[in-house]
Amino acid sequence: MANKIVIACEDTNAEVLARIVKATSHKYDCSMEIDFSDGNRTTRFVGDETLKHHIAEEVRSLFPV
Repeated sequence: MANKIVIACEDTNAEVLARIVKATSHKYDCSMEIDFSDGNRTTRFVGDETLKHHIAEEVRSLFPV
């Protein structure tokens, strides 16, 4: 019987995007708490809720369609 090696492929795009949002949020004196450990994908925004729109627009402008 042959041994099988199980390879888990993760889509790292979500993590990369979350880190870009985290860096951008710091410009607005806000922060993102990110936890991608053990298969968890949780983020939490900390700061002025009215700034979320500005942060999202700035990140979106980095990826023109």
